[in-house]
Amino acid sequence: MNEESPEGSPKDLVSILKNRLSGESKSAGALKKSSRYRSRSLSASSTDSYSSASYTGSSSDDDDVSPRQKDQKSSSGFADFCVRNIKEHAFGRREIEIAEQEMPGIMALRKRAVEDKPLKNAKIVGCTHINAQTAVLLETLAELGAQVRWSACNIYSTQNEVAAALAEAGFPVFAWRGETEEDFWWCIDKCINAENWQPNMILDDGGDATHLMLKKYPTLFKAIKGIVEESVTGVHRLYQLSKTGKLTVPAMNVNDSVTKMKFDNL
Repeated sequence: MNEESPEGSPKDLVSILKNRLSGESKSAGALKKSSRYRSRSLSASSTDSYSSASYTGSSSDDDDVSPRQKDQKSSSGFADFCVRNIKEHAFGRREIEIAEQEMPGIMALRKRAVEDKPLKNAKIVGCTHINAQTAVLLETLAELGAQVRWSACNIYSTQNEVAAALAEAGFPVFAWRGETEEDFWWCIDKCINAENWQPNMILDDGGDATHLMLKKYPTLFKAIKGIVEESVTGVHRLYQLSKTGKLTVPAMNVNDSVTKMKFDNL
């Protein structure tokens, strides 16, 4: 007797199992793919959020307005600064505190020399990258007795929230990410030429503060006690000035120092 059971035959059962397994495999693959894309999206969102906060400042409506056109004051009423947004100071302060933990050498120096005030009467014009590490340097200089006015040596490298934190702490800082060329020179000028301010030292990265003071304020330049230059470009410019007899003040080539070469220049 010939009995037919199409759904129960071994061949059909194998076919059904294959179809089911294939369907489960596709579903699992779709889930994995979806999970992978979702994870990547969250990661990108997190990264973008950090980047926008840490390097480009807030996304408020007045970001398109030049900082030079804003009337900003710190919580204490201090207004001798120009940054993107003073309201970002709290986030910048956290970044500075983190940087302090990673800079034990300069923090130890600050603690050791703070009572002696070895930099008393030093009035420093600074033109460097402005980031959390630079902020630790600025605050150390101030703790050791120096007065400072600071601008950025690069129109794109300023961490806006760190500049805001320095301004909130009472430092005359003139810098923001995305400066125009005109803004760049204006900021340096504000550090050199200020009321009741006679700079006697320059801390430079690239030689722009030195160049502007020598060209535009030769009388002020003659009163400079020393220049510290930390970049190859700036050192090259100093050597050119020296060869032509225009470098009439002492200058220190920090770029070629052992510590700079063995750590920062690597």
